[in-house]
Formats: sequence, C-alpha cells, structure tokens
Amino acid sequence: MDEVLKDQESEEKKLDIPAVPESEEVDEVLKDQESEEKKENNNDNDNVDHKIHIQNREERINFGLLSKEDLVKLLREKLDNPARGNIRKDVDEIRHAFYEKVSLQQEEKKKHFLEEGGNLEDFKPVEDPTEREMKELLQKYRVLKAEFARQLEKSKQENLHKKQEILEQFRILIEGQESFEVTFRKFKELQKKWFAAGIVPPQNLKDLWDSYNYFVEKFNDYVRINRDLRALDLKKNLELKEKLCERTKELENEPNIVQAFKILQKYHTQWREIGPVPRDNRDEIWERFKQATSVINRKHQDYHSRLKESLHENLEKKTELCNKVEQIAAGDYDSHGTWVENTNQVLVLQKTWKTIGYAPKKDNNAIYARFRKACDVFFGNKAAYYASAYEEQKENLKLKVEITEKAESLSSSENWKDTTTQLIQLQKQWKEIGPVPRRDSDKLWRRFRAACDAFFQTKSKYFENIDSTFEDNLKAKELLLKEMEAYVPSDNRKESMKTLADFQSRFDAIGYVPSGKKDWIKEEFRQALDRLLEKVGLDDSARSIYRFKNRVRGMTGAPRSEMKLNFERDKLANKLQQLKSDIGVWENNIGFFKQSDSSEETIQGFHEKIESAHERIRVLEEKIRILDDMENVN
Repeated sequence: MDEVLKDQESEEKKLDIPAVPESEEVDEVLKDQESEEKKENNNDNDNVDHKIHIQNREERINFGLLSKEDLVKLLREKLDNPARGNIRKDVDEIRHAFYEKVSLQQEEKKKHFLEEGGNLEDFKPVEDPTEREMKELLQKYRVLKAEFARQLEKSKQENLHKKQEILEQFRILIEGQESFEVTFRKFKELQKKWFAAGIVPPQNLKDLWDSYNYFVEKFNDYVRINRDLRALDLKKNLELKEKLCERTKELENEPNIVQAFKILQKYHTQWREIGPVPRDNRDEIWERFKQATSVINRKHQDYHSRLKESLHENLEKKTELCNKVEQIAAGDYDSHGTWVENTNQVLVLQKTWKTIGYAPKKDNNAIYARFRKACDVFFGNKAAYYASAYEEQKENLKLKVEITEKAESLSSSENWKDTTTQLIQLQKQWKEIGPVPRRDSDKLWRRFRAACDAFFQTKSKYFENIDSTFEDNLKAKELLLKEMEAYVPSDNRKESMKTLADFQSRFDAIGYVPSGKKDWIKEEFRQALDRLLEKVGLDDSARSIYRFKNRVRGMTGAPRSEMKLNFERDKLANKLQQLKSDIGVWENNIGFFKQSDSSEETIQGFHEKIESAHERIRVLEEKIRILDDMENVN
C-alpha cells in the first residue's frame, strides 16, 4: 500500500541535493550525545537494508503458479494484515495473475463450446465465484488505501504542529537563563521528540529543517562544546559520509534506475541527519557526494526521456490501429464469409494492441476507450446481422422441412420416371431456399438425403437385377486390378500419370457390377490406384486432390449430380472456414502463452497445428477450385 506514500517521496525528490547548514566551530561534545546519535544513524541504515531485503525476497514470489483460489486466499491474508510491508505491488501482481487465469479458462470454455457445435454469438461466459470474491477484495483494498491516505495526511499535519511547537520550545530554551545541565537535558529531550514526530507535508520540510539546524547551531554555541571532542565528532561524521559516498557510487551499477533513484533519496536523508564534518573536508566530501548523486540523477532523467519518447510512439501505433478498426466497423457486410474474414482481421488487430505498451498518461485512457468503442461497434453490427439472418434461416427451415416430408412420402414409390422427376425438382428447390440454423442443418440434410437415396437405391437395384452383364463387368474389373498391380511406373511422371488416367477411364467404362460387389470393387480399385500414385511420387496432398478429381468426375454422370456437387462444395467451404477460424484462435493463444517462460513446448505444438492447417487449407482451396471450374464449364 506504499503508493499512498508518494507525497513523502515527492518531499525527498525536492531535496535531491540538500543544502544542510553546518556549524563552523563547536567547543565540546558529551559522550551520551555521541553514542545516541551513532545508534540512531546505525538503526536508520539497518532499517533501509532490511526493507530492501524484504522487498527482494517478496519479488521472488511467482503468483502465476498459484490457483485462482490460492490467489484469492493470499490477497485476503494480505488485506487482513495491511501493515506488513508494501502490498501494492503484490495486489497488482495477484490481480494480473488471477484475471489472466480467468481469461484462459474462458477461452477454453469458448473453444469447447464451439467444438460441440455452438455458435460464437450464443456463448455467454459464466462468472466464476472466485471472481466475485476477487472483486470484493479489490474493493476492500481500494477502501483501505483511501483510508490509509487520509490517515497519513492527517498524521502529517499533526506532525507539522508537533514540530512547530518543538521549534518554539527550542527558541524559549535557547533564550532562557537556566543552568547548563538543565538546558542540555531539555535540549536532548526536544531532539528526541523532533526525530520521533514523523513525516510532514513536503512544502514545510525545508523550512522546518532550516529552523531546526539554526537552533542546533545556536545550542552548540551556547554550550561551548569542547573543541577536541567536537573534532572527534566531526571526524566520525566524515567517516559516515565517506561510507555514504561509497554506497552512492555503487548505485551506478544498479540495473533498475528507478530503484536506484529511490535509494538515493534515502541516502540524502541520511546525509542531512549525519551532521557537519571538519571544515577542511567539508567542500571535498560534499563535492564527492554531489558528483555521485549527479550520475544517478542524469540516468534517471535519461530514463524518463526515453520513456516519454516510447509513450508517444505507442500512441501513434494505437491511433493507427483505431483507424483500421473504425474503418472495418464502418463497413456494410452481407454474407457470412465477409463477416468471418473481417472478424479475423479485428481479432488480429486486438492481438497487436496487446503487444504495444502504454501511451502517455493523459492520452492512455482516451485512446483505449476509442479502440474499445470501435471494436464494440463492429461486434454489435455483427450481432445485429446474425440476429436478422437467424429469422430468415428459421423461415428457410420451415420450407426445407416441408420438402423433406414430401421426399419421404415419395421414397417408397415404384413410379421410377415421374418420381425421379419430382425428386430432382425437390432437390433444386432445396438448393434455392438458402441456409437454415446450424444446429438443424446437418440433421435435416441427412434426413432429406436418406429419403432421396432410399428411392434411387431401390431404383438402382431394380435395374441392376435386369442386367445380365454385371458378372462379366465384375470379372473385367478384377482383371484390370491385376494389370494395375503388375504395372511399374516409369521415370517419366507425365507418362505414368497418363497411364493411371487410362486405368481410371477403363474402370469407369466397364459398367455396373452386382450390387453386393459394388462397394468392394470400388475400394479395391481405389487402393490399387493409391499405391500407384505413391509409386509415381505424389505426396499425401497431391494424392488427395487426384482422388477428389476422380470422385467428382464420377458424380457428374450420376443421378442428383448437381445437388451432390453443391453439397460437396458447401462441405469443403465449411471445413475451410473452420480451419481459418481455428488458426485465428491458435495464434491468439500463442500470444497469451508467450508471457510464460515454461510454455515453449505448448507454443511449438500450436505452430505445428497452424502449419498443418495451412496445408489442409491449400488442399481444400484446390478442391473448391476444381468444383468451381466444373460449374463454369457446365
């Protein structure tokens, strides 16, 4: 909760190189005073080192390894004991680690929801109970912080009044006529009260110290401290300031310049409290300390200059992203494909946004609000589009259900000619109607296709049974398979591919085989052809495309070919779009995992998935092109 101490840090920064008045000459020093001041200085140094040790020890805690429940428990413990050191950094890291886990879990739930067939727009994240606890604890933290700040300000004002009263007592004491023993005892008591009073408002700090040092000098003159003992005290102060110069010089090796600057402010406070040194060494030791200080100050100024430049660069980059998202959000898209394409673009821009650091403080919130607004506009328009499309799809569903029911009523007909015409007409109507809700699409299509297939399979069996040449055709195809097994491809791939195409043509030209052997002979031919393709040197993708061309060629002359080809294209297009969407999700996941040093294996797995998906996309696009070329020819 140390951010509420910014006022005190500001006080120290204003006293970057303090001008501490030192007495020119003092007559005597008492041993009690020397031992007490030594103890006080050593305690201050020990406290600083102890705080740095605690801070370094706490920085080793890896909150990312804790579960959400443990993070909530840990935050509650810290809030129940707010006085135990600096908790601001811990609270920030706990909050960051917690919401990073929440985000990852939401992404996993969304992915699982989509894999089960759900629509992205139907996904509604459910708030985790631990998230509500986290929000309550963060609110409690803000209340504690505000109360602490109020109490600190009140304490500063009280301390100011205390020190002003002590200064007045110093004045009365110095101007009084009491004995030396009484004056010395009261002066030491007032000094203890002064150092015990605590921090004060920064605007009063310098005046207070000037007045205090003035009375110290007056007191030293008044008591006429022994010159020899005073020289010993000055020598001790010189030794302490030399050590402080050495420690300040070592700060040049501190990699964290912000941390070095904070420690420097503490050293300046110690310098001020140590007291004067011998006159002959005064300028030299002060120049030494000032030079060491100037190095850290210069590094700190350079750091903030670089930081300021990077903040302006980040603002320019974020402004460009805002322009791009606003341009996309302003578009009018009328198809599912265009919405998916532009959604992927927006997701990429959001991912890029996360890689850019902060903008200047006065612009940071405004530029984020602009980017968030543009994204909200885009996704709001998208939701409105799909809401409208869903109503249209429900009407299409009603029409396709009617067509399916009519097809089912015709599936058992033996009026081959008229029923064939009617079913082909129903298939054309089906194609013209348009899409239906995704959850009903596949189920209804299988139902409609089953009704059509039932009729055409019965029709095929009828005509197969009246053809006496089917057995001869089977034998001819078996002989062709043996010829294919004996064939050895030449080194000329083009010639070998021509021979394989000839095998395909001969197989297709032979004609029907008995119904019970149809699937078997087709599978045997497919395997034989695949073995030859592998011998020729075609890889998996090329063989897949080759087999697809043959299958499409077989569809062309079959019943309901137009409907089958269109359905095949829709199926390929859906697979293509799903792969592109998966790539977007995987790439987004890589962005999250990059924040962890232990996720290299996971990231490599995503890269392999993305590479494999790109190869499958290439094959799918080639297959779609084949279907489109065939449609253009027809």
